[in-house]
Amino acid sequence: MKSDNSRIVKNSLILYIRLIITSVIGLIVSRLLLQNLGVSDFGLYSVVGGIVILLTFLNTIMISTTYRYIAFEMGKSDIEGVNKVFNISIVIHICIAVLLVLLSETLGRWYILNKLNVEIHRIDEAFFVFRVSIVAAFFNVLSIPFQGLITAKENFLIRASIETLKSVLTLVLVIWLSYYSGDKLRFYASLMALIMFIYALLFYLYCKKYYTSIIYWKFQYDYVKYKEMLGYSGWIMFGAATSVGQVQGSALIINSFFSTVLNASFGIANQVNSFLRVFFVCIGQAVVPQITKRYSSGNKDRSEQLAYYTGKYSFFLLLTLSVPILLETDYILKLWLVEVPDYAVIFTQLMIGRALLDSMNSGISPLIQATGKIKWFQLILGSMLLLSLPISYILFSFGYPPHTILVVFLGIGIFNILVRLILLKKIIHLNVNKLIRISYIRILYVCILIFPLFTIRQLYETNLSRFLISIFLSIFVVLLFIYIVGLDVNERNIVKSKILTIIKRGILK
Repeated sequence: MKSDNSRIVKNSLILYIRLIITSVIGLIVSRLLLQNLGVSDFGLYSVVGGIVILLTFLNTIMISTTYRYIAFEMGKSDIEGVNKVFNISIVIHICIAVLLVLLSETLGRWYILNKLNVEIHRIDEAFFVFRVSIVAAFFNVLSIPFQGLITAKENFLIRASIETLKSVLTLVLVIWLSYYSGDKLRFYASLMALIMFIYALLFYLYCKKYYTSIIYWKFQYDYVKYKEMLGYSGWIMFGAATSVGQVQGSALIINSFFSTVLNASFGIANQVNSFLRVFFVCIGQAVVPQITKRYSSGNKDRSEQLAYYTGKYSFFLLLTLSVPILLETDYILKLWLVEVPDYAVIFTQLMIGRALLDSMNSGISPLIQATGKIKWFQLILGSMLLLSLPISYILFSFGYPPHTILVVFLGIGIFNILVRLILLKKIIHLNVNKLIRISYIRILYVCILIFPLFTIRQLYETNLSRFLISIFLSIFVVLLFIYIVGLDVNERNIVKSKILTIIKRGILK
């Protein structure tokens, strides 16, 4: 167990180093991209090329099919089984990639011609961006089994290196864009597709060199396993489709009722949301293989314990980062973008609230996937996510403001937490009371105690002094309350022990 914990800490550290680098680059890229493309083209790319923007998130979900089955076979120490599930995964993802192209060239073309709210002279650009985005998505889907293998092997250093390289190449592209005199939207979309292709190719080349015996191609005739994995993959895809569909569908609905300027605001909020989400995703990525391997080896208690604490720690980490941003959203966006589009502030704040809700589930989702009993979770919870779109459409029809759609998202998110608890108890017989006691109750205590921060800030005028004081004070207060009421006695003792060890080492030096 100590060895497992050390591996989790090491992998989390690697992912956070990658995160710091890619996040800083991402913030710079967003600002330069908005300046170079302009608000209208930035909004157009957010709608039409959104498949590339959301590809990282979609990949993370789809990879779970491969690494779940590979990690499961590793937990049983079955090397032949690992090769079998990898080859089956390859066939499944080829089918998914072809289906993606077919749907895009039919439904996507119909939407651009009939529903997209864009100037008529930009239709050709919309089609161009859409098609090169589909090409990039095609190759990324094919690379997913290789990414899943690297994840199951817990080789996070390679994943982090390749993802960092992709961010660096994107920064180079955006800087180059500043000096390009032609159609910047087409230029950016084309080279982004090329970068995504290189990103996918690197995963394949690494696996070919170091995991030759696992990726050795041999067509599998075990149709029962195909059916099992295809069913699992199908439900994972359904969950992914509902998550992506909710975000991308929101952009389309906002575009239908408002304009690409509001899409730019929504895109900016998504950038901040993506920046924050990866902090708690890092913990989940580092823990997922351990949850699956422990479950497949029969150590169910250890898997459940990891799931309980992962959700709590993920929320607290995100809360520490989110509270300063929530308190000073308007000031931060002005520093970052200079010219802040309408509704960008409220969009960003509501997106952060949604991310906080999702972080509570970061340990439970991999546990559900480890059991293989995902059908009803995906069907019921995913359908609830999509329900938010028609509700928002109806409210917009009655004249409600643009941010209403994210308020609906928050309401659905809270309702889904309650539904998930019921499903956990009925389907996988989880000790829900223990989950609530260890994780949810302590999260609620901390949130109640930090709420006064949002009323105190209104007493002071917005300026640099208030901004700096607000940032440092809020982080201190959040960490203090996490320590006092968010952690149990054993956790507090561990924290105190670690702090004392660090202090003693510092004194001895």
